[in-house]
Amino acid sequence: MGAIFFYIFIYFIGYYASNVLNMLTVRPLVTNRYMAALVPVYGFALGHAYMVVTKPLPAGADISIEYALLVFITLPVVVVTMGAAYFMWNSKGKEEHADEQSAAHNQESAEAVAAGTAGDSGEPRAENPADAAGSSETSSASDSPKNKDSKDT
Repeated sequence: MGAIFFYIFIYFIGYYASNVLNMLTVRPLVTNRYMAALVPVYGFALGHAYMVVTKPLPAGADISIEYALLVFITLPVVVVTMGAAYFMWNSKGKEEHADEQSAAHNQESAEAVAAGTAGDSGEPRAENPADAAGSSETSSASDSPKNKDSKDT
């Protein structure tokens, strides 16, 4: 059980290291952090397997090399790989769902803008109600005090 936690810990170190690497670079180098985080897991697994095969097993442990390779290396690596594949698959579903929601939101906002700019008569709606009524009470730029002074001289 400890070997599984060890490999999960190594996986998360690789995952967050790839995240930090992407933050430090201008353009993201690692596009799939879920699978890239498996590289240190496989590296540690190969090193661990090499140590199990080349070194003698503990004297008090009544296990074979094959059992040690299976239980302490192969099983945890398979579990971590399946977990990474599941999380990658799960996150792609969320991205597709978010893309669909943003597309629907963009379509709704485009329809709202189209409905907001066209009135009942089909003419564009003015933002200022005084402009829409044709009121002359609003001052224009030519009627500003600076322009009045320049007209008098």
